Amino acid sequence: MSSTAVPVPSDPREHLEQVILPFWLEHGIDPEAGGFFTCFDNRGAQRVSTDKFTWSQGRFVWLLARAARLAQQELLSVDAQRMLDAARAGARFLLEHAVLPDATTRFVVGRWGGPPESTDQPERSVYADWFTVMGLSELARATGERHWLEAARPVLERSRADHLAGTAPTPPYEIPAGHEAYGPRMILTNTLLVHAQAAEALRVAGPEREQLREAMEAVLSHRLPDATFSEMPGPDPQSLVSRHRVPGHGIEGIWVILESLDLLGDERDRAPLLESLEALCELGWDREHGGLLRYCDREGPVAPQGTASGTPYEQLVSSTWSTKLWWVHSEAAATTAIAARRHGSESAARWHRRIWEYTLATFPGGEDGEEWIQIRDREGAPLDQVVALPVKDPFHICRNLMQMVELDRG
Repeated sequence: MSSTAVPVPSDPREHLEQVILPFWLEHGIDPEAGGFFTCFDNRGAQRVSTDKFTWSQGRFVWLLARAARLAQQELLSVDAQRMLDAARAGARFLLEHAVLPDATTRFVVGRWGGPPESTDQPERSVYADWFTVMGLSELARATGERHWLEAARPVLERSRADHLAGTAPTPPYEIPAGHEAYGPRMILTNTLLVHAQAAEALRVAGPEREQLREAMEAVLSHRLPDATFSEMPGPDPQSLVSRHRVPGHGIEGIWVILESLDLLGDERDRAPLLESLEALCELGWDREHGGLLRYCDREGPVAPQGTASGTPYEQLVSSTWSTKLWWVHSEAAATTAIAARRHGSESAARWHRRIWEYTLATFPGGEDGEEWIQIRDREGAPLDQVVALPVKDPFHICRNLMQMVELDRG
């Protein structure tokens, strides 16, 4: 774990205001070109590129817009106008340089919107499309400006259609042939949730609610009899891809589904989802070193087993299964807090205390780095590696801390 001697605020609001947001407000906003700098090393010690990955740009617009809304509600002590100005600039950057006439988005652009420094990057990822939609939608909700929602809708319609047709590209992770992936379904549901919330706040009629219900049911189809969620079910149940689990994804999806059910006015019993939360925490918890594993086997917190054919995804799972990642823990901390506070789950309350204690003891950089050192080995030591994108992304930490702050509102 981190050897920091610097006191780490345990209150989510204080942690946001004193640890996370100061780094990003100082280093992340590009006032000249628009958009945001996110290509920092894992320790936050240096910026390694000025490239702007659309995935991360859309997320940054979202978090600034959400932070502004919390500030307007006096739940966060930040300059709401500064947040909205930066979010608008980021949204304009996306629309001018990343969103193409066919309603897809470029995967990465250079600082000023031209060719990136990075080479051998894909042209498109549906995740970049969806995070663009998420950012524009949240900005519309925060400002009441409908044109951001209108700009998001074609990107959402194109990306959703491609996803349903099975043609949506999913870099950086290629889904092995023959398998159905939980991750894209969950992120589409999250995107539709944000878009539907914005449309409802602005009283804009559209198909979002029906599409959200459809996407939510697709996610729930991955729930298994043992209450966990399968990540990539396939034709061979004994293959490594079919057997492996991604506890963080499953846990993240639970709060997305709970919030979707609330928006849709769906009265179904929440107990199965609360049971799944406990089952996923148990499945992924490292009993030797603490914390949640990135990947595990369906039988528990051990290296994924099963036959493999050497695909890049299988290699990723086998080589990084025991790492401890920031987003897994912030999502788990928020989801258990939501389940405990809003749904009265005593087991979630116990898991929240356990996960939050581990998270604060492990990820904040302290004397070893800025913000959080987001990627750790099994024992909690920093790893100078890349996960998904070559960025140090503030999205999950900010989102989940803000969710916990909002719980104080009741």
